[in-house]
This record gives sequence, structure tokens and C-alpha cells, in this order.
Amino acid sequence: MRKTAKGFTLIEIIVVIAIIGILGAILVPSLLGYVRKAKRTSDIASAKEIFNNTIQIIDSEEDITWWSSSRSAYVKTNAMNSFYSPNGSSIKKIKAGQYKPDVFRKVDEEGNIYYLIPVVTLGPKTNGRWLQIDQEQTPFATQLSDQMAKSTGGKVNVPIKYEPKGQSPELNTWFVCYRSNDVSQIEIWVGNYSSGSVYGGSGAPIYRVYPEPTY
Repeated sequence: MRKTAKGFTLIEIIVVIAIIGILGAILVPSLLGYVRKAKRTSDIASAKEIFNNTIQIIDSEEDITWWSSSRSAYVKTNAMNSFYSPNGSSIKKIKAGQYKPDVFRKVDEEGNIYYLIPVVTLGPKTNGRWLQIDQEQTPFATQLSDQMAKSTGGKVNVPIKYEPKGQSPELNTWFVCYRSNDVSQIEIWVGNYSSGSVYGGSGAPIYRVYPEPTY
């Protein structure tokens, strides 16, 4: 006498599907959370690398000769003077609170207002090189680009992986900045840069990534 193979009943199938659904509801958010945390950790590591390269270049005080179109002459400037140059017209406007105060005005840990001074940016509009905000920062931008591009074939590639929930527009640009009220406070920020110049267009640092991330 042949035995008839017994399959799953409809109730058993429904129970299995329900269990799978419950496990998915528990595990998927956790998995996505781990992925987001890994991306954030990666961005912080990238920001720290940018920060360390910046400090190394400033401390070296190496002179670089570059063409200044405003002077119509070659000029020799070291990286520190280039980084902190007070001569750029855009920087003067920011420090005076005359340009996009809602974007560049920040509050420090003690509640004091300061202005965030961006020096160079790296993003989809900069063609794999750090771009100076003002002409006076050309030597620093050149040195930072050359130093970070040594292992990447001539172009700097530092992707931004983390995206805070609800963030719009997307984060696609790095900013190396310092604080107007304490120039020793060098910070690495991320933001958006989609058209025009950082000042005349849409560029804006939104989140600090290193040190002490704000996202």
C-alpha cells in the first residue's frame, strides 16, 4: 500500500510567513542601522584624514610660487599664510557678517557666535582637486590636492557616504574651514555645492564631521 506524502497545511504556511514577517520587521531596521553607522564611521575617518593632511601642510610652512592674477605677478607664499590669508574679499565679507549670515554664522560649545570660514572645497564641481574659496588660498589648495592625490593617480577622490535622515539637498561636498573667533579651530564639514561659486551659488557647509561630528 503506497503512502501519500503529507504537505504543509494552509495554517502552517500562514504561521511560517507570519514568523518570517516578524523576523524581517525586527532584523531589517537593525541591519539598515548598522549600514548607516558604518557609512558615518567611514566619513569621519575620511574627514580625519583631510584634517591631518591640512595640519601637516600648515605646519610645514613650505613656500610655493603661484600666479596671482590680481597682482599680475608670480607670488611666493607659504601654506600657513595662504590658509589664513585675510586678504580675500569673500572672507572679509563673511567675517563681517555681510554674506549669507544664516549659512556661515554658528554657535560654539559655550554659546558664543562665530563665523565659519571655508578655505577649500572638494566635490562634483571641482574636478578631483581641492578648490580655493579665494585666490589667496591657491597655494594651500594646490598643496592639499597634490598631497592627497599621490596614491590616487592625480585626482582626489573622497566620497561622502552617509546621508542623515530627511537631508535635502544631498551631501556631496567637503569643506575645510576654521573659526573666525579662534583660528586654531580647524574643522572639516560636509554640505552641498550644485551650482555657481560657494558664495554666489548654492554652496554651503551643513554638518561638521571632524572633530566632534554634528550629524
